Amino acid sequence: MITKCYTIRIKKNIHKIRLYTIKKLFRNYKNKYLIVTLKGGLCNKLHCLFSACDIALKKKAYIVEPYFGWNSKILFSDIYDIEYFNEVMSKHYSNKNIMIPKDKIKINKFLKFLNLKLIDNDIDLWNYSEKELEIERKSGMLSSESTKLKVLEALKLKPKYENIVKEYLLNGIETAIQIRTESDWKKHAEFLEISDQKESVLVSLDKIISMLSTVSKSKNIFFTSGENHQEIINYFKKKNYSCNYFFDSKLEYEINAAINFEICSRASFFIGNSRSSYSNLISLKRALRLSTDKSFIYNYGNEIHLRIDKGLQTTALESISKKTIVY
Repeated sequence: MITKCYTIRIKKNIHKIRLYTIKKLFRNYKNKYLIVTLKGGLCNKLHCLFSACDIALKKKAYIVEPYFGWNSKILFSDIYDIEYFNEVMSKHYSNKNIMIPKDKIKINKFLKFLNLKLIDNDIDLWNYSEKELEIERKSGMLSSESTKLKVLEALKLKPKYENIVKEYLLNGIETAIQIRTESDWKKHAEFLEISDQKESVLVSLDKIISMLSTVSKSKNIFFTSGENHQEIINYFKKKNYSCNYFFDSKLEYEINAAINFEICSRASFFIGNSRSSYSNLISLKRALRLSTDKSFIYNYGNEIHLRIDKGLQTTALESISKKTIVY
């Protein structure tokens, strides 16, 4: 019994020493290939990707093409044009590709043991992004050299999905709106504590439609939502609106989300919810690419308000009162 306990203790100590040695050995990321894990929905994953790219640029490392997908695993290149991404990012990375396609690297435990250049990233990518955002939100300042802006510029859908976006935009989309009434959002709204009584996390479809006429006289609406599409269409019709949406059940959920993201980014008006990372990232992309950005929120004071924060703020009042300056 004593011998067995002693053996277990030795094994634990060896394991600790091994982990410590590996951490010390890989503290320098230079010329290493980072295996990164992206968490959350599409836009949360993109925030993690911003962090991964920032780490890679600063530490002169490379990123192994990461996985996306909500219901099933898909690769970055299943949604986005990886060659275009590398081409744009190479301008900031000594003309080198920052992301290595998955099929170029066979990843398994044995290879990771032999090839010390292939390592798991041990930095929390979401927290990394949130810390940077916290500074930007407090200061109201966003650097034009921010990695997130570089990555947003480099994100381009694969040609077949880009063609879908172009088809939807062919006749022009005046007003695009993100409707957040999904079941998971309702649960999220129950637990999110809001101190400002004028702010709402969950806004009913009826309220959203009643506010629309204050922004646009058009009765043609493009909407994006994670579920209940036919129910939303029927409701719009009752209010004499002609509406459209995109959702292909044959495509992975996050491919649908990425296509909708691009359509909303290019519409004349976009109306979203400041508590949604999806709405906020669309508003940021619009602020970067459109000279007269018209992004709005519907979750404050039962009115639709123009954003002046370039999508940085999550608090509704600050998104319409605290201006973001890009320097």
